Amino acid sequence: MINQPQWLRSLRIRLVMMFAATLVISFFLYILFDFATRDFRKEYYISYETSKQAISGTLEAVEQELPRLHNPEALQSLLSRISKEKQLDLLLADLQGNVVYRSPDVRQSAIDLYQIAYEQKDALAHPEAGKPLSLMAPVQFQGNKLFLVVSGRLVGEAAYRYKFPYWYNAIVALAIFLLVFYLFTYNKMRQIQEMNAGLERIAQGNLSVRLRVRSRDELGALTGNINAMVGQLEEKIAQERLAEQTKNELITNISHDLRTPLTSIIGYLSVLSGHKETREALQPYIQSALNKSNQLKQLIDDLFEYTRLTSNQVSLDRSRIDLTGLINQLIMEFMPLAEQQQVQVHSAIPEHRIVAHLDAGKMVRAIDNLLTNALKFSVKPGTIDITLRQEASSATLSITNTGNPITDEQEKRLFERFYKADESRGGHSMPRGSGLGLSIAQSIVQLHGGDIALKRTDRHYEFCVRIPL
Repeated sequence: MINQPQWLRSLRIRLVMMFAATLVISFFLYILFDFATRDFRKEYYISYETSKQAISGTLEAVEQELPRLHNPEALQSLLSRISKEKQLDLLLADLQGNVVYRSPDVRQSAIDLYQIAYEQKDALAHPEAGKPLSLMAPVQFQGNKLFLVVSGRLVGEAAYRYKFPYWYNAIVALAIFLLVFYLFTYNKMRQIQEMNAGLERIAQGNLSVRLRVRSRDELGALTGNINAMVGQLEEKIAQERLAEQTKNELITNISHDLRTPLTSIIGYLSVLSGHKETREALQPYIQSALNKSNQLKQLIDDLFEYTRLTSNQVSLDRSRIDLTGLINQLIMEFMPLAEQQQVQVHSAIPEHRIVAHLDAGKMVRAIDNLLTNALKFSVKPGTIDITLRQEASSATLSITNTGNPITDEQEKRLFERFYKADESRGGHSMPRGSGLGLSIAQSIVQLHGGDIALKRTDRHYEFCVRIPL
């Protein structure tokens, strides 16, 4: 697309340019239309304007000459000359109609002024070829008030005119202007109509609608802003629905996970309260109740820790930590537990120190959760591989184990709080737990500016933890 100057992208400038172009094009189209229909509109008639103008022009010429004449001989000479040139009769009569001065061809000695006025009106209203026309005007000559009368006959000439009046031309010009302006603004009006139709669908709740951006002017910018607003609104509603769904799942999971150990504890306590056996006989029930109580306490502790980590209510107590030594120590503490469950631990940790600026206590909790998760879901007997490598500005800890296969849906939801795969989701059932271990680990790593990712290949699961240095 050709880059246009910024001022050409303005809708206001474009409308002004459209209006100006419409005026110019309409004018030329009107001229073309008028020229093309001129012969059709031409109407022929008999015109008497030439003879009328000759008589009235002579009357005005004599009126203008009279003030410059100083004697009767000059006046008589003027009347004779004009009469001969124009082929008209000229005379001057007093107020009583007596002829005082006249051209050579005039024979009357007296005229009826009223009759001349009547005939003048009739000849002008109903002109005919050969009909006499006399025009008169009051004048003064040498202090005397006279009437100047110029007489002649009407002569018809062939002439033509156009049938339709000016208002018809104005209507045609307006129609052409409106048509051209409509054609020029058609795309803009269509764009506005599309925006209106899209907004109506959005107003009805269809937030998947996106308006087509058809221009780079203000309408195009408005369309883009509407699309962005609808996208944000759709995303926000989706997040609210997800939050509502997560809340319902959280309540369900908490209720289930709390009710199960409590039911067991109540059952054991009921057994204890109804029997009077020796301490040795009751010890298994006491131990089971204690284990369930510890499980319940661990669940509550995990929930409390996760809530603090995800609600910005915790601050990191960072210090310079030898990450190599920290992980080696965790591996040494973890190996006896793994060996009890027939799982071998293989590690590849650099010998040199890798110093990181982090909260040691919380990072230990995150790594311990990942190790516990790997042990819990490993096939027995099996192996867990732990590697640490240093990169430019971070260190990557990898924990790999072999476990039962899971579905793609289970993989996507592994880091969700309280998520535990079961047979209903199409995968193998997993050992019971709080469902918060991976969520807590992810929150701690993210608080440090790092991230956790799962790489799954067949039945091999590798959790990669990136820790900023």
